[in-house]
Amino acid sequence: MAVAGALCAFAALPSTAADVQVYGVIDTSLSFVSSDADVAGHDRVNTFSMENGRNSASRFGIKGSEDLGNGMKVGFVLESGFKSDDGQFDQTGKLFGREAHVDLTGPFGKVSAGVLPLFGSTLGADGLFRAIDPLFANYTKAFGSSCISASSWTRVDNAISYVTPTVAGFTGYAMYSFKNDSSKGGVEGHGGESDRYASLAARYKAGALEAVLVADTTMYGTYRTGTAASKDDGWTVTFGGNYTFDGGVKVLAFTQFFGDQELPAFRGGVGTDGIMAVTGDKGYGFVDGYGVSLGVNVPAMGGVAKAQVAYRDMDNKDNVDFKRVIAALGYDYALSKRTAVYAMTGWSQEKVENGTTEAKPNGYEFTTGIVHRF
Repeated sequence: MAVAGALCAFAALPSTAADVQVYGVIDTSLSFVSSDADVAGHDRVNTFSMENGRNSASRFGIKGSEDLGNGMKVGFVLESGFKSDDGQFDQTGKLFGREAHVDLTGPFGKVSAGVLPLFGSTLGADGLFRAIDPLFANYTKAFGSSCISASSWTRVDNAISYVTPTVAGFTGYAMYSFKNDSSKGGVEGHGGESDRYASLAARYKAGALEAVLVADTTMYGTYRTGTAASKDDGWTVTFGGNYTFDGGVKVLAFTQFFGDQELPAFRGGVGTDGIMAVTGDKGYGFVDGYGVSLGVNVPAMGGVAKAQVAYRDMDNKDNVDFKRVIAALGYDYALSKRTAVYAMTGWSQEKVENGTTEAKPNGYEFTTGIVHRF
């Protein structure tokens, strides 16, 4: 009812009020995942299921803009995530949990405020990780660039951002969130009680070359206690880019360094059971380390073939060491301007050592699906 009401309200707007569009993506796939914890008492688990958004998360949105004159425009984006396999809302049930912001653009650049995608993601208009992510497989379990980095690849609430005009190929970016997740503890803007987020980034684009640099920090709130607390703020620095050769072959690479970065247990993917067993159900916790990735996109048979190899080395505050390697392949084929089919497969292994116990949880995944954009 809430969604229907919102759509009806926007449909009733006078045509002269603003340029308003309804848009969306539906991505549904079939996926086979095999996971081996490599720990006594844990059998290999095989799952065959229908999944949502393995390639591009399903969503619908409303966006619009109004020309204010003198080169200035005001615009908005309201975007809701949903699960195409069962119809439920994504982003913990929020109506516009993917994006909800107002933008002011002009000769000075762009200022946005609201629920904003991070520059360190492939989301929204300013997700700079599109320049370095070869497979766009960050919703898979066995592989993907999010598996070998420590970035959250998501969005933050209560945020304001600024994007500069592009000068000589360079564009600058800045973001600050007063409370990056409204569902968590602490009072926004009150003595550092809540988790806050800040980021600076830059992009250079000239001809066949694109390069990005993204630095961010999470300032953990004082509401945290026990193992959820950290005396130091988390941070990541990511540098990478891509180069497109004659013939359309694109090489993509990045490296990331990070420290005191909180990494949730589910990011272990196919290795989660083994990671939890070795760490005494604590998971990753706060981690320090680095990750590297090399990928390629190759035009083939009317579509695009993709490949990636990557490695991550890190340890946490309990002196548990994690070393992960992934290898993946993919293929996208456009049936039309708005519809495409895809297939992906990949394998990952994470060597986990705590000084007395060692395990190598691993697994693989085969996924094929269809994406339609409207």
